[in-house]
Amino acid sequence: MRKIAIFVEGLTEQILVRHMLQAVLSRNKIAIQTVKITGGHNVRMSFTVMMAAHVQNQTEYYVLVYDCGGETNVKSYLLAQRQKLVSSGYQLILGLRDVYPNFKREDVEKLRRGLNSQLPQKGARTQIHLAIMETEAWFLGEYGHLRKVSRKLTPEFIKKRLGFNPKTDPLEERDRPSEDMKAVYRLVGHDYTKKRDKLNAVVSKLDFHYFTHGLAERMPSLDRFVSELEHFFRESF
Repeated sequence: MRKIAIFVEGLTEQILVRHMLQAVLSRNKIAIQTVKITGGHNVRMSFTVMMAAHVQNQTEYYVLVYDCGGETNVKSYLLAQRQKLVSSGYQLILGLRDVYPNFKREDVEKLRRGLNSQLPQKGARTQIHLAIMETEAWFLGEYGHLRKVSRKLTPEFIKKRLGFNPKTDPLEERDRPSEDMKAVYRLVGHDYTKKRDKLNAVVSKLDFHYFTHGLAERMPSLDRFVSELEHFFRESF
């Protein structure tokens, strides 16, 4: 069984990764466990299983998703757990976090280099990926899901009301994609919040075939992350 661990910034990324992998891989081939990490530094680290994996005879891939509870914890938690994961047979260890709010657009390349500088590679490829500027830019890029919220939410309608077109504009250049998501939803009387039920509802509407193919071709940060996963999962995407 091939094993991968993914350290994500928070609930948004945890839900996105789980839904995406379940959508693009046969469910009897993949088992996903999500774990919330807390503590560290001067407090003992603790681990809470949020969703247990169901391993079957047909399971080919085991995915352990760590919710780090904040972008600043991704690298430190990854490094703290890495050797234990390698010893347990994990072949790929990834991180995923936003750029905003602690860094600006001009900091992106410096941040990427800093996060990946001197990351250990022995025993398992290890890489930290960025969503620029926030994961919500990827949600907006899958503009088709907005029509499932309301038929009014066409790219043209959004352009007329908010001044940007999610179908054609370079969304990685949007400074606050989460605020853009809220504004789009408000156009039709809906809310976008980072509560579990709302995030599950949003992510369940995404077309993951387009997300991992057409959209990834438009958004370099998403393409890097998807390409890493695609290679690990033997090009099952």
